[in-house]
Amino acid sequence: MSIKAILVDDEKHGRENLSGILQQNCPEVVILGQATSVETAIELINTLKPDLVFLDIEMPGANGFQLLERLPKVTFEVIFVTAYDSYAIKAIRFSAVDYILKPINLNDLKAAVDKVADRLQRKEENKRIQELYRNLNQPENPRIGLPTGDRIEFIEVSNIIHCRGEGNYTHIFLKNSERLLVAKTLIEFEDLLREYQFIRTHKSHLVNLKHVTAFIKTDGGALKLSNGESVAISRRRRETVVEELKAFIA
Repeated sequence: MSIKAILVDDEKHGRENLSGILQQNCPEVVILGQATSVETAIELINTLKPDLVFLDIEMPGANGFQLLERLPKVTFEVIFVTAYDSYAIKAIRFSAVDYILKPINLNDLKAAVDKVADRLQRKEENKRIQELYRNLNQPENPRIGLPTGDRIEFIEVSNIIHCRGEGNYTHIFLKNSERLLVAKTLIEFEDLLREYQFIRTHKSHLVNLKHVTAFIKTDGGALKLSNGESVAISRRRRETVVEELKAFIA
C-alpha cells in the first residue's frame, strides 16, 4: 500500500535528508508536500489530507505539539523527528507514539514506517495523540501505552503494582487484579518508570514503591505488595532496595 505523507521541518537540510532517505528506502511513502512552519503545515494537512506527517518538534514560533493541538481532529499518523532527546521524548514513549532522532537511523525509520503501515491497513483509530496531550499536561502521573495482542491499553502509571520480566515479555500486575502480558523487556519498563518510584528488586522484578505494604527481612528479604503478593529481593540489590525504601518513606 502507498502512504501519502508530508514533511514538516523548518530546516531545509532536514527535509531534503529525510526525503532522500525515504525515496531510496521506503518506496511505499509518497511525499505530497513539505512545510517549513506550523501555519504552512496546517494548510497542507487540510488541503492534501495525508495518511502520515513527519513532524519536527522544535520549530520557531510554535512547535510540533502546538501544531497538532490547533487541529480539530488528528486523523493521520504522526512520526516525530527531532534532534533532541528531550523531556518530550518521555511523553512520546509513554504514549506509544513513533519518533526518530536526528541524525536519522535507517533501521529506526523503516521500523516506524512499518508500524504506521500496519495501523493504516487495520484502519486503527489514532488514540495515541490524545494520550500524548494528556501526558504532556499531566507528567506527574502519565498513562503508559501497553501493546497487548492487536491493541494498546493505556494505563495510569499509579495503577501498576509490579512488573515481572520473562525473556522478551513482561507481565504487568494492576490494581484491579488484572494482569497484562506485554511484548517489551523489563529493562525497557525500568527505563521508563524509574522516576515514578519504581525499583528493580531482582533481575525479574520491578516494583512500584507506592504499593509496598511491608518489608520482610527473613529468607533473604522480600517486599509485600498491596495485591497480597510477595516479591523477592536479590542479595546484590538488597542494600539499594533498603536505601530506596528509607528515602521513599522519609
